[in-house]
Amino acid sequence: MFRFLKKGVREEEAIAKEFVVVDTELTGLDERTDSIISIGAILMKEKSIMMGEIFYRVLNPGCKPKDDTILVHKLTPAEIEGCPDIKNILKEFLAFLKNRIIVGHYIDIDLRFLKKEVRKWLKIDFNPRSIDTYIIFNWLIERGLIPGKYKNAKTLADIADIFNIEVGLIHDALYDAFITAQIFQREIAIIQSISQSWFDLVKKIGEPGLHRYKSYQAQYYI
Repeated sequence: MFRFLKKGVREEEAIAKEFVVVDTELTGLDERTDSIISIGAILMKEKSIMMGEIFYRVLNPGCKPKDDTILVHKLTPAEIEGCPDIKNILKEFLAFLKNRIIVGHYIDIDLRFLKKEVRKWLKIDFNPRSIDTYIIFNWLIERGLIPGKYKNAKTLADIADIFNIEVGLIHDALYDAFITAQIFQREIAIIQSISQSWFDLVKKIGEPGLHRYKSYQAQYYI
């Protein structure tokens, strides 16, 4: 399957264990002045990526993107101005998410902006259960399930390469969510090989607020 995974991974019986893998693109990383310009999400059922169950919207954040953000995401102010307002997009996203667990790479950054915007525009608190693929990656390294030589890998592209996942042009919310889903798929497979209770273990070790990796560096996210 990929370089270091041993054969003989156990498969559990099909149970309704669903995740929504999410990525957001932002006007910048300052929560006081910046906002979301696109949201990409894809449904996973256990470790199966449901290609027909996706969510992708570019939206008008109500603030001007910074020049360096335009270079990264390739979305110009003129393109963004013609997109729907954030309020309706957030309603659509919550309808897609339902009560599923959110998964992401450095998910704490995405969640901070989603929580802020949901609170601002929809007047509700948004506190979904979340799992961070980067935290799981480090947990697997610490326990020798991924070789220690990869411990400095932090970007989405770096970790994808370790799992032999082909990466094209990143910084598109839906594409990055798809890459993240493939990484999570590989991580689940490793955890299934060591624990029949993989679902509970993934939730425990991947929760951002319970782990020292919750302090992220912005350069690794962008």
